[in-house]
Formats: sequence, structure tokens, C-alpha cells
Amino acid sequence: MTTTNTPLYASQARPWLKYYDPKFIDQTLPECSAFDYVRRQNQNRLSESAMEYYGRKFTYADLIVNVKKTAAAFRAVGVKKGDIITVVSVMTPEVIYAFYAADRIGATLNLVDPRYSPEGIHEYIEEVDSHLLLCLNVTYERCYQAAKRTHVERVIVISPADSLPLHLAIGYKATNPDRNRYKSNVLMWKQFIANGKNASTSSEEYDPEHACVVVHTGGTTGSPKGVMLTDRNFNAIAMQFSAYEGLFKKGQTLMNIMPPFIAYGYACGVHLPLVLGLTVVIIPNLDPDKLGSLIWKYKPEHMFGVPAHYQQMAADSKLKDKDLSFIRNYAAGGDAISIGAEKTVNEFLAAHNVEYPMAKGYGMTEVSSAATCAAGKNNKLGSVGIPLVNTLVSVFEPDTEKELPIGERGELCISGPTMMKCYYNKPAETAAILRTHEDGRVWVHTGDIGYMDEDGFVYLDSRIKRLIIRRDGFKVFPSMIENVISQHPAVHQCSVVGCTDKDHVQGRLPFVYIVLDPEAAVSVKKRQVIKELRQLCAEELPEYVQPVGYKFIDSMPMTPVGKFDYRKLEEEITSRDY
Repeated sequence: MTTTNTPLYASQARPWLKYYDPKFIDQTLPECSAFDYVRRQNQNRLSESAMEYYGRKFTYADLIVNVKKTAAAFRAVGVKKGDIITVVSVMTPEVIYAFYAADRIGATLNLVDPRYSPEGIHEYIEEVDSHLLLCLNVTYERCYQAAKRTHVERVIVISPADSLPLHLAIGYKATNPDRNRYKSNVLMWKQFIANGKNASTSSEEYDPEHACVVVHTGGTTGSPKGVMLTDRNFNAIAMQFSAYEGLFKKGQTLMNIMPPFIAYGYACGVHLPLVLGLTVVIIPNLDPDKLGSLIWKYKPEHMFGVPAHYQQMAADSKLKDKDLSFIRNYAAGGDAISIGAEKTVNEFLAAHNVEYPMAKGYGMTEVSSAATCAAGKNNKLGSVGIPLVNTLVSVFEPDTEKELPIGERGELCISGPTMMKCYYNKPAETAAILRTHEDGRVWVHTGDIGYMDEDGFVYLDSRIKRLIIRRDGFKVFPSMIENVISQHPAVHQCSVVGCTDKDHVQGRLPFVYIVLDPEAAVSVKKRQVIKELRQLCAEELPEYVQPVGYKFIDSMPMTPVGKFDYRKLEEEITSRDY
């Protein structure tokens, strides 16, 4: 074994490039909108299938026509370049049209989780000053309440039946009648589209700084922020995955099971496959128990999910004796997966004639969801992969600009064309995470600890953020719960940390520590306080954010610098506490 005393730095050595065909190294990004990139890549494939929704197929020609109609409809209701449209929905064809249509006319989508309370939706409408709201009919009542005391002038309502095959649409409407009482400022989707027939379908001139979406994330502090992602960011994700030409072929199918209100859902689940000429099978609201049946029904070559999805797949009796050799790239992102769980999934895939092990990736919303990828033959157990072909990943001494040699542990930092434009209206927070180093390069400081091996494979040790990531990939901001808990008059201090999900191998759940007000501590009954807190959280927070346990302590443990010691709090949780 040859040894050297000269340290190697990832930003200079870039050892991972040996795995890529030279023609993909230092590619030139397309200077066009996200919509134009899809259109250009498929201009000779207009009759081929772009999307499938409950058996109804839409060609690339259909996609382009519907996007242009939606763009005209936006203009007809007064949307202008620079406006921000709030979307509260699961993934549907209409939501995809809206993404590309807004992009075409220089507007931006503000993506909001449809499970949020009216108060939560209201906050995100207010944050970006939306004048137009697009929502699913089942969320309308909450959205109507949320839109009060905002500048929302129009509401566009989507029904899950709008794009269903006729026989399914009739059945859906019969079994799920719409009983909403719509206000005069509401347009149903089909009416909205019809009203735009005389409006312009022309596109705005391409602006490389245009943000096509605002995606809300916990960032590095756990406090929700609006991440501004540009056409350039989305196009860079798709372009870099084209380097995996041995895995992705035009005409293949990708099953989209991720929601539209996370970057992963749009960037990897919609834009990437459409640029690469795939068919996107839209699953609006995945029931994990039906995943196996859906895989066998659609036989998708590709899927982007979270680790729990693949553990579910490996345990699904419906796939027990099936030949799954059609699988090319089933990728897990959003969270780390234990080596034991990874082995189980890979053994399942091999036993069912799948050529490659489970693909993995690492990233964050601030880099448009993906920075590394382990796919095909370029895979190592326990690793989250090598940097994407035009992306740099290196390790730095935590919270500094000192790059560490390959092999040393430190803070993972990312640089490349997928870096966000900024946090919406938060310059200080933007400056804290996007830092220009002495080499003149801008790096995203992830707040995650890991290392890189001599081949350029990245290993994630731990997340040093307070973000709590559930088994399904959904993220819980501790501050969301703390803001509610602290409203109770008996609560002096509170802190939310993650605890083990007892029912699943992967994922964490929110747990609450409480210090009672000194005066209240004398008289209140703790059981009654917990009962009231559970009720308060049920009223103010989405179901998936609900704490699983509460624990009273005399005082919060503190770090030497005077902060709550969250790590100590996590360590002190026992199985008896929840």
C-alpha cells in the first residue's frame, strides 16, 4: 500500500470524477427556463407519454399545450412577472402545469403542505404576500380561513377528478361530493382555464435569477425559511443526472410518490424525469401499504423515495415471488439509512433479479434536494454516494472555512449550480449558510457531520441540526411545537427534541420537555397540563407534527455557552417516557 504525507483536499483532487464519462464533466448549463428545457429535450418525442394519472396518459404535446393554457389563464387573472402564487395541494397534473406555467411567465410558486392548519397556511401566504391561491378542494375550507386578512384576491380550486379518466371521474364525484360553499372570488380549475382562452401564451425573457419556487424548510436552525430555487437550480439537477445514461433511458417510467411541497418532489420527481424523456406516473397521496401493489401494477424502472419506502417494499408480501428485474434505479433520499436496513433491502432486490442495489443520495432543500448520488455500479454500503458530476462536496472544520483533508470528519459543505438563490427575505440567515471562502467559491454550510473516502464517496455521520425527520421523510420543525406549547400559562420553558420511533426502524418523532412556571408548579396537576397541551397541539398543528410524549423537569440542561443542551435531553429519554 502506497502512503503519502501530502494531504488531499476534495475541492482540488475531485477523486469522484473517475466514475464519470469525461463528456459530462464541466457541462455548460442550458440558459433557458425549466419549461423550455423540458420542451427542447423532447421536441422530437411529442407523441410519447410524459405523465400518467390513474391510467390516463398525457403526451409531451399534451403537457406543452396544457402548460401554455395555464400560463394564459394565470395572465387572465392578473398574474404578472415577479408575482408569487401560493399552492396548497398534493401532486396532480394541474399542479405540474402550474409549476411550468408560472415559470413561463416569470412568476413563482409558493409551495405549502396541505396538512397545515389555517394558521400555518396563513403564515406562509403572508410571508410572500400572495394575491392568488391555488388549492385542492378538500383543503378549501382551511385555505379560505387562512386567506382572511391577506391580500389574496382570487382562489383557484382543483378537484382530484379534474384529470381522471371519465369513468373514474364520475365515480369519484358520486362517492366524494363537493359540499364546499365557495365564495365569489373562487374559480374552479376548468373555468379558470376557459377564462384564459384569449390571453397571451407567450413566455417572458429568460432570467437566470428568476426563482421558480419557494420551498419551506427548517434550514440549519430549525426555524422555517422560504428557500428560493431558480430555473438554473432545477435544470442543473436534471442535467447532472443525465450523466447516468446507463440507468436512464427515454421512454422509461418513474413513479412519483413524493409530495410537491418539498424540493425533492418537484426537482427529482417531476423535472428530472421529464427532462430525461421519462413517463412520470403520479401517485398523489401514497398509502405505504399499497406501495408493493403500485410497483407491480406500473412496473416503474425508477422511483425516488425515503428509506422507509424501500423497507416497506422489501417486507411486502405482494412482491414476495415477483420478478422485479425491470427495476433500474430505486433511490432513497431525505434521511440516512442504517447499514443493516440497507443490507436487507439490497438482499431483497438481488433475490428478485434486480441488477443494482438500492440507490442513495444526500442533499438538502438549499441545494435543490440533491448533491451526491450512489447509483448503479457506483455504490458503496453505508455511503450516500459521490458528488454529482458538476457539484463539489468537501469537509470543513465545523463552522469555519478551513477545508479538511479527505478522510477526516467535519462539516459537509456543498458548492455548485444547484445552490439556492437565497432564503426569502432573510438576508442574515442567507449569509450564514451561503459563505464565500478565500478561494472565491460560494459554499453551502450544511450543518451535517460526515467524511469522504479516497474514492470520493461521502459518508453521513449525523445531523447537527435540530430538525426531526420522520420515517416517511417529512420534517418536523421543533420551533413549530415550541411556539404552541409555550402559550400555556403553566409552561415556563419547553424544548422539543427527537426520540426513537418505536414502531419503525427508521425515523424520529417529536418529544417535549417542560419546565413549569414556579408559581404554577405548586398548584397545577401535571396530568391535566399534559391533557391541555395535547388538545392545544391537536388544534394548532398538523397530525404528523403531534408530540409523542411529554416530560417535566426542574430545569433545562445548558451547554457552556448558555444554550439548551438538546443532545443531553435526547439521551435522557427512555422507553417508559412515551
